[in-house]
Amino acid sequence: MKPRRHTISAIAAVACAAISLLPFAVPGAEADFFQKFVVDGPMDWSGPYVGFNTGGSFNNFHIGHHMTDVDVTDQFYDLGIAFGNQPDTFATFDTPGHHKNDTETIGGGQTGFRLQFGHIVIGAEGSFVGNGSTQDGRFNDFQMNQLFVGGGTVEQAPVGGGVTAETVFQSMQKIETTWNGFVGGNVGFAWNRFLFYGEGGAAFTDVHFENTDKADTSFFQDCGKLLSAVCDGDSPTVHAPRQVDGGFFLGEVVNKKTHTQGNVLTGWYGGGGIDFALTKIVTVGMEYKHVDWGNGAEHLMTGVNGGPVFPANSHVALDADQVSFKVNILIGPLGH
Repeated sequence: MKPRRHTISAIAAVACAAISLLPFAVPGAEADFFQKFVVDGPMDWSGPYVGFNTGGSFNNFHIGHHMTDVDVTDQFYDLGIAFGNQPDTFATFDTPGHHKNDTETIGGGQTGFRLQFGHIVIGAEGSFVGNGSTQDGRFNDFQMNQLFVGGGTVEQAPVGGGVTAETVFQSMQKIETTWNGFVGGNVGFAWNRFLFYGEGGAAFTDVHFENTDKADTSFFQDCGKLLSAVCDGDSPTVHAPRQVDGGFFLGEVVNKKTHTQGNVLTGWYGGGGIDFALTKIVTVGMEYKHVDWGNGAEHLMTGVNGGPVFPANSHVALDADQVSFKVNILIGPLGH
C-alpha cells in the first residue's frame, strides 16, 4: 500500500482554493459582485457544472488460470542429436489464477447537468480520472517425461534405453490500468445547502496484460542401457555431468512465449455522495463509487508459429472501490 501524503496534500490544496472563492466583504463594486453569490435562501442546484476531483482507488485485479503445453520432443530435436523417430510428447502445466490488490491516488475532472424539482434533484454526469495501477504474479513448476523408450541412436550407435526430459516451467503475468471513465445519472435530495445523492451508470477502463511462459528442459540419457563409450564419457558428442541416478546429460533447451494485449473493459458503477454549497457557484463534496469492469479474454495463443510452448486462453478482471473529494463550479449562476 503506497503512502497517501500526496492525496492529503492535494485535498488540502483543493479545499484552500475552494475556500478562497468564498465571498468576503470588500469595498466598492467587488463587494457587490461577490455578494450576489452568497447563499441567502434555498440553494438552486439546477444547471450545468464542471469540476475536478482527487482521491484514492482500491483496485482489485483478478487473473484467471491458464494451461500451457510444452512440446518436449521438439525441444529435444533442437539439440541436433541423431535419434530415432519419436511421437510428440507434451509436458502440460496449469498456472493457477490469483488475486492482487493495489491502492492508488486518483485525480481528474467531471462535468454534468442537474434539474431541481422542489427538494428532488436529478442529473447526468461524465467523469474521467487517472488511475495508474500495476500488479504482477509468478508461477513455477517442474515435470519429468520419458522419450525414445525402446530404441534410437546416438551418432548411429544402437541404444536400448530412453531419454528423460526434465522441464522447469515459469509463468509470469503483469496487468496494469492507467485511466477510468464514467457516464451515468444521479438522483438526490436537497436540504438547505446540502445535496445527498445516489448514482450509477457505465464504467470504462483500459487494461494492459502481458504474459510470458518459459520452459527450460534438460535431457538425460539412461546410461544403464547405453554403450560403455557414452557412459564413460568417451563419446565426442556428449560432454556433461551425470544425473544423480546415473543418467548422462545430453543438453538443455530454453523456449519462451511472450504475449501482450490491451483491452478496454466496460462495466458498471454505483455509489453516492454529499455536496455542500460554499456559494451559489462553488460546491464541494465527498463521493464513493464501487466499480466493476467485468472481465476480458486474453488470447495467449499466437497461432501457427507458436511452438514449442503453447499457452491457452486466460482472462483478466478488475474492480475497485473509489473515494473522491470533488469541487464543482456551477455555470448557470455566473450568467445572472
